[in-house]
Amino acid sequence: MHDAVLASPAMNVTTMANGADDDEANLAAGPAQGRVLLVTPQPFYEDRGTPIAVRFVARALSEIGFHVDLLAFPLGEAVEIPNVAIHRCANPLGLDRVPVGFSWKKVVLDATLAQAFRARLRAQRYDVVHAVEEAAYMASRLCPARGVPFIYDMASSIPAELRRKALLGAAPVQRALKGVERSVLRRASHVVCSMGLGDHVRREAAGVPYSEWRFPFVEPSGDAHAVAQLRRSLDIAADDWVLVYTGNFASYQGVDILFEAFAQALRSDARLLLLCVGATDDRRAVAASMQDPAVAQRVRIVQRRPSHEVPLYLALADCLVSPRRATDNVPLKIFDYMGSGKPIIATRGRAHEPPLTPERAMLCDGTAEALAAGILAAASDPDRMQALARNSHDYAQRHFGWKPFVEFIRTTYLRVLESRRAGTPRGS
Repeated sequence: MHDAVLASPAMNVTTMANGADDDEANLAAGPAQGRVLLVTPQPFYEDRGTPIAVRFVARALSEIGFHVDLLAFPLGEAVEIPNVAIHRCANPLGLDRVPVGFSWKKVVLDATLAQAFRARLRAQRYDVVHAVEEAAYMASRLCPARGVPFIYDMASSIPAELRRKALLGAAPVQRALKGVERSVLRRASHVVCSMGLGDHVRREAAGVPYSEWRFPFVEPSGDAHAVAQLRRSLDIAADDWVLVYTGNFASYQGVDILFEAFAQALRSDARLLLLCVGATDDRRAVAASMQDPAVAQRVRIVQRRPSHEVPLYLALADCLVSPRRATDNVPLKIFDYMGSGKPIIATRGRAHEPPLTPERAMLCDGTAEALAAGILAAASDPDRMQALARNSHDYAQRHFGWKPFVEFIRTTYLRVLESRRAGTPRGS
């Protein structure tokens, strides 16, 4: 998700408007100054997708020299980031958790977040508002009247996400939701979207500057002793060929396809072992019910782990896998996968391409049969997989490190600030 002074020409940052590469001259790098309101409709902090991305953004803005007020839901653990003050909206119902995705709990907290958002704009002058997901809908109503530019941090298309819900997926409702989304996009000073959503932004809001996120990866683990200890604790033998999946077990992740594919592949190669990291208590029961008893002994399911532990699990893998169903956005874990230096198997589609290509990963169709064939091919051809892993790692080092990420955010923010100085913010 996320991010005066612009990046050097060697930065390789992609910023687009009207679908073309932005070839404007970069501004000279240096410290930025100003105050940013970063609004995120999630608990903060939690070790999962959007909160991790928001933390990256807050850290980067702090390093650049901005003062940041981060407004979030009244849930999550306390974290300290220099120059970042965390504010939380009200919790009138005393909710103790909010599930990922649309829910009545999220609607309640979104309402109180909107009130807190309005109050912060009244109490403090901001140079830029960075609005995550549906907070951009609030920003499109609140910011233009105050002459404050806002960045729409677009993790996914909200109408597309709500299409899975019975009533919200109805054609008239979808038309209305898409119209609102289009209006929000056109009012934004800049849209920063998940990789893969750029075409959607360009199609819905031609002329609005946009960029696609390139998140930093978590550095690979260099602790061989800790990796060996973890391997023993999971009862993984030295000659096991370990396939690792990380992430939640929501239906769009395709974990059901993975289990079926693994069961098929195991019939042909008894060395295979599947390790899934990221289950919650209820998902562990679901996963257990999906497994054939004969396959279960070759599967390890680990509950969600803190993000700083994930590199250990990646390090013990012979191969990483992402069977994600068709979505338009690239998940954060793909950046970690690529930075790990391990071979990757992934399903074809926008959830994994373009960062993953046939030169950087083994790509297969999103069926159990195709994925099983991919697993067997990967296990039988280590030389090919290591070549793919090297290509993937080299690409990640060039494009997805922390320094390129900070410069990407610096560039984005300076363009917004320069645009503001040059004229009236979009949508006012």
